[in-house]
This record gives sequence, C-alpha cells and structure tokens, in this order.
Amino acid sequence: MNIKIIATFAAVAALAMGIRLVAAEPEHDDGRGTATAEKTLVLQTTCPVMAGKINKKLYVDHDGQRIYVCCQGCIAPLRKDFAKYAKKIEAAGETVAKLQTTCPVMGGKINKKLYVDHDGQRVYVCCQGCIDTVRKDPAKYIEKLAGKGEVPVAAPQAVEDR
Repeated sequence: MNIKIIATFAAVAALAMGIRLVAAEPEHDDGRGTATAEKTLVLQTTCPVMAGKINKKLYVDHDGQRIYVCCQGCIAPLRKDFAKYAKKIEAAGETVAKLQTTCPVMGGKINKKLYVDHDGQRVYVCCQGCIDTVRKDPAKYIEKLAGKGEVPVAAPQAVEDR
C-alpha cells in the first residue's frame, strides 16, 4: 500500500475515535539565541468543577482569564477559588483562556475604543482599518483569537425601553 494512503487512513481513524493529533512543537529562537518549544494550546472542553462538558455561555472572568463551566451551579465555587480551578484545568493539559489583548487581524495591541460586536461578543481591533475586515466575517476572527487562546469579552447588553 502507498504510505500516503496508510497515513490518511490512520488520520481519519484517529479523528473518528476522537483522538487529538498534535503536531510536534516547533522550535523558535527566544531572542537570546536559545531554541525553545512553543506551547501547544488545548482549549478548555471540561468544566473544572463538575467535569461536565462546558457551556460557552457560562463562564467567570478573573484577572484577564476566563474559565468556562457546565452549569449555573458551578459559577459560585469558581468565583470562590478561581486559582484552584485554573490549576486543575492546566493539570488536565487544557489552556485557561485569556481575555483578548491582540487584534485578530494585524496582531497589534487592541484599542478599546475600536470594536465589532457579534453574537454577544465584543471583538476589539487595533485600528480603524481592521473594523471593516472583522465586520465581513466576525466568526472567522473570533475563531482566530481562540486559536491563540484568547477570547473576546461579552458585549454589553442593550437596555430595553420600558
């Protein structure tokens, strides 16, 4: 059999079984002439309180980090001891998300006066030019942030007229 066919079959089989395939961590120069391995991000999928599947609409933000939970009942324990649950997530090999600090288009520092709201999330950008780019496909840029372990903040809720 051709080696490419075997490799393709193995990859499909692994995906079908739910196995995460992680490429070798690339090395890069850390600025001091030393090669270091980049950390592979594994996004949080499990509630650190009850071990259930996370609900992306339920979370607690603390000191620039976000932890998702499975249900309302897990919010109070998480608020009480955020650090304990952050350590639990990291010990499980998952990444505690951090709140957005970089522009998903250009990679620069965000300007909190420039943003696009999409599906209850506020995506900040670095400059006026990036706003139109994000507006064209906001979900793409939210996903791009997630790939770096960053998440947008929640967009403020509009107050309804009574």
